[in-house]
Amino acid sequence: MPRALMLTLCFLAFAVAGAGETPADMLKLARPRVVAADFVQTRRLGELDMDIRITGSMVSELDGRLRWQVDSPVRSVTLIDREKLTHFDGETKQLAVIRQETFPWLKVLRDSLDDWLSGDPERLEKRFVLTVPRPGTLHLEPRDAAQKKLCRSVEIELAPDKSAIAAIRIDENGENRLEIRFSRVRNDPVLTPDVWRVPSR
Repeated sequence: MPRALMLTLCFLAFAVAGAGETPADMLKLARPRVVAADFVQTRRLGELDMDIRITGSMVSELDGRLRWQVDSPVRSVTLIDREKLTHFDGETKQLAVIRQETFPWLKVLRDSLDDWLSGDPERLEKRFVLTVPRPGTLHLEPRDAAQKKLCRSVEIELAPDKSAIAAIRIDENGENRLEIRFSRVRNDPVLTPDVWRVPSR
């Protein structure tokens, strides 16, 4: 699996109830079981001096499944559960399945997502150094080698009313940057079983 796809999946989506000067204050979350949102993702390729912009939507279960759908420029759907990653390419109609036992990085990626989505300061601080560089923003610096392979650092920007995540900025290893801006964030929405089905055509 290309490293770019791994980093594309590094995102956060959780609701926030209150903010303060310390990470512990900022992480007093509503902690919904499911979060859904639309997104605009911009990946800056420093070596090529260009930006790649995609739009789509996501659904995430706390400590559960993740659905990441790209609508533009090319449709795709990626579903991650505890055992595997399933990716459908809307252009080629091809389906790829990557199992955790074959690609150990998948567990590192899923563990990272669980940490970020948990909103638990004690859990986050096991893997990251947390700081508040400016009001409404939380900075995460990876502690261990596995996390450092995914990214150099992550910044979480909260919405002005502190009700949801507004954006995530990921500083990759190298000159590349990834920013994901969220909109229409819904906590614990009513979902149909189709949400967790990967299309076949």
